[in-house]
Amino acid sequence: MDSKAKRILGAVSIPSFMIGTDFTGAMLLVTPIEQEYSVDITTTQWVLNAYALTLSMGLVAGGRLGDLLGHRRYVLIGLGIFFLASLGCVLAPDVNTLIFARAAQGVGSALIWPCILALAATSVEEDERGKAMGILMGTVAAGNVLAPFIAGTLSALGDWRGFFVFNAIFAVIAAGLIFRFIDREKDHATNEAVDVTGMAVLAVAVFCLLFALDTGADNGWLSVPTLLLLGGSIVFFIAFPFVEQRVKDPMIPLSMMRNHQFVRTLALNGLPAVVLFLCLLYLPQYMQKVLGWSIFWSSMGMLPLAVVLATMNLLVGNYYNAIGPRKLMAAGNFCLILGCVLMLFLQTSWGYAALIPAMLVVGLGGGLVFGPAGTAAVNAVGAKGAGLAGGLSFMFHLGLGAIGIACATAMMFIAAIRKVEAVTSAASVSLPAGDLRVLAAGTLEDPAVKAITGRFSGNEAEAVTNAVRESFATGLHAAFWFGLAVAIVGLVVAISIDESKLKTDAPEEEAAEI
Repeated sequence: MDSKAKRILGAVSIPSFMIGTDFTGAMLLVTPIEQEYSVDITTTQWVLNAYALTLSMGLVAGGRLGDLLGHRRYVLIGLGIFFLASLGCVLAPDVNTLIFARAAQGVGSALIWPCILALAATSVEEDERGKAMGILMGTVAAGNVLAPFIAGTLSALGDWRGFFVFNAIFAVIAAGLIFRFIDREKDHATNEAVDVTGMAVLAVAVFCLLFALDTGADNGWLSVPTLLLLGGSIVFFIAFPFVEQRVKDPMIPLSMMRNHQFVRTLALNGLPAVVLFLCLLYLPQYMQKVLGWSIFWSSMGMLPLAVVLATMNLLVGNYYNAIGPRKLMAAGNFCLILGCVLMLFLQTSWGYAALIPAMLVVGLGGGLVFGPAGTAAVNAVGAKGAGLAGGLSFMFHLGLGAIGIACATAMMFIAAIRKVEAVTSAASVSLPAGDLRVLAAGTLEDPAVKAITGRFSGNEAEAVTNAVRESFATGLHAAFWFGLAVAIVGLVVAISIDESKLKTDAPEEEAAEI
């Protein structure tokens, strides 16, 4: 690899790391955001989902725009959008503004990620392309792992907005490096088109599903708005493949959609992300809401998961061909199943030590699945489709992860409300539905929770306080029941893989077979 290629890889690694931090870092900030804006988890989850939705839906369009008008240009445009959106997060006066700014961050990232993939791939000779992609994916993984510690440290120094200040600074640094070390491209594709229709149909389908899960938790699953949203989601999901058959350059080419091995590897990029995201989102909240830890110490508490996940990401690639992707991914999903089972047996009286075994096996499982799944997706379609396969893998990783979080959060919130109602009713304390929601979603330090508990004294006050403490743990169990179901599906899909078509040294014609 020559010095020019090394400079280009170094330059694109900075925005790659930045994108890696932005989703998992925000997960640690859910509790302080809830407290500042006095909202519940069904609302704050949109701080995560808005980013995941716009990023995952815009990835293919970002890549096509880069092909048409220049990857360097669109990386810089994306970084500009990301910078302004990060400032919007810092200055957000309410949660709705924050959610809108997070959606804009996703748009910026959707322009950046596929274009830096293309810049990295074209900066080296073909025999070094795998190494270049490995470096880039490694920086994303490093961002995923380090983000909670960055968010926790910056929050401890100031408040949660410090993380988005970090985003803004990183965007400026990345833009400077891209401008300095990467030349403007002279040749662009002329036969590409952006599938705006397909992107819009899929985005509406996912949005309706996510919003239905939010509305269902609030208003009931048989309410008219929930049923309309669920119906709309089903209609748009069904319409998507028909739309893709009629556009010039579909988001997912029909040949890829018919490639069973590729579809399965895409699923294995997304399904395991659900369990990992559940841990990254809810375990820090458990440490804060149940164990009473600060944001900083809860980020430090995630070290067992982070260390194992990072180590496995570095090591597992060496065994892709020797052991085989099917065995690696099946073993990884089995570990995720075990991690969910351990979380289901968790008792609040056991303290932090009870979380460590679950974090270790989830980190091991994620490390065994994610690297091989990304490589397998590329190998399933051959070298010519590598760029698009990489983009779609990331889209499924975030998209299915966000949908999983929304489903688990809906189940969690319902279980938490029922727990609060059961505990308070047992103590003959009657509360309106609005108060039940506040107690189920909050902590004892929340002003809204304090206002409710302050109305009671003696045994009644103790009952309300216990309801708040126990509701989160009860909801956590409900969320990991969902995670367990997803992990079992992931194991079944992994076992069904035909790994003879997913070897890195397989001929391209064989890898592209259906």
